[in-house]
Amino acid sequence: MRENTARLKGFKRENLMRYISVVSIVVLALIFNGMQPNFLGTTNITSMLRDNAALLVMAVGMTSVLIFGSIDLSMGALCSVSNVLYVRIVVAFSESYKAAGLEEYSAAWPMAVALAACLLVGVISGLLLGIIHVKLKVPSFIASLGFMSVWTSVAYLVSNRAQSIPRAMWGAADWYRVSFLTAIPLPLIIAVIIALVFYVLQTRTVFGRTIFSIGGNERATRIAGMGVDRTKIIIFTLTGVCASLGGIFLAAKIRSSDPTIGDPYTLMIVASCVLGGTSLSGGKGSCLGTILGALTVTVIKNGLTFIGVDAYWQDVVFGLFVLAMIILSIDRSKASRGIAVK
Repeated sequence: MRENTARLKGFKRENLMRYISVVSIVVLALIFNGMQPNFLGTTNITSMLRDNAALLVMAVGMTSVLIFGSIDLSMGALCSVSNVLYVRIVVAFSESYKAAGLEEYSAAWPMAVALAACLLVGVISGLLLGIIHVKLKVPSFIASLGFMSVWTSVAYLVSNRAQSIPRAMWGAADWYRVSFLTAIPLPLIIAVIIALVFYVLQTRTVFGRTIFSIGGNERATRIAGMGVDRTKIIIFTLTGVCASLGGIFLAAKIRSSDPTIGDPYTLMIVASCVLGGTSLSGGKGSCLGTILGALTVTVIKNGLTFIGVDAYWQDVVFGLFVLAMIILSIDRSKASRGIAVK
């Protein structure tokens, strides 16, 4: 009896943040809809789901990093690099076509080149961060903070101002506006598929068990010979790819670039993971929970904008909400033993 009670308490504690996320989504949606009746209209719901895609892709990448007890603060800056690089390449193709005197041309080839270049940058960034953290023993917080500064500057070097995709090249961004069954955007479908792939990787493979084992006890995992260094480097590399995908999504969303577009996403990414039940001290988390967390963040941000709250006050409200959720999510049993984010 006592054993069953203990298991039940453990289950409830493990899923606390997911319960909070579900309740928050429902309550906040009803409140915002009460203040602005069109909040739950089809148009706004579709817009929220589409806006959720970029955040979800990046948050899914961060989830695995947090599970093994590390963090990547450079994702927002890398997202900005990918954003400006994608648009810059598409614009460069447009200019070369005009210079060649072509009146009609396809956006498919420029889009493919831009996509490949951005993903390559993501791979290189994640790989470098992983190697520096693992091989040089630099804490992930410090290493990613340094990369955040580097990628912020690189974004400005690629394009120091906002740049729009020419109308003739809108085909490179039109895929972002495709929807199925009226209210299910293609970007969200892509993001959910990526989340499910990560979920299967985490829960159905030896590689996934290694991720959780590192977060629970890295020293014991090394002694067991489970390939700690290789796992960390691979996850940081995948996280870099996810950040680049986020930048591509945002470029297609607004059909333009902004060298600072990823700045607000660092906090939003971490908030999505925490609200989805991922522990900041490692060893616990799920990409399925992150889907709920990202949706909660999107509802809050969209709702505050929808009811006309000033942008500065939005940051205050959102920051306080995230702080409260992080306090609730702290595993105090680990904190008391001195286990912290590495």
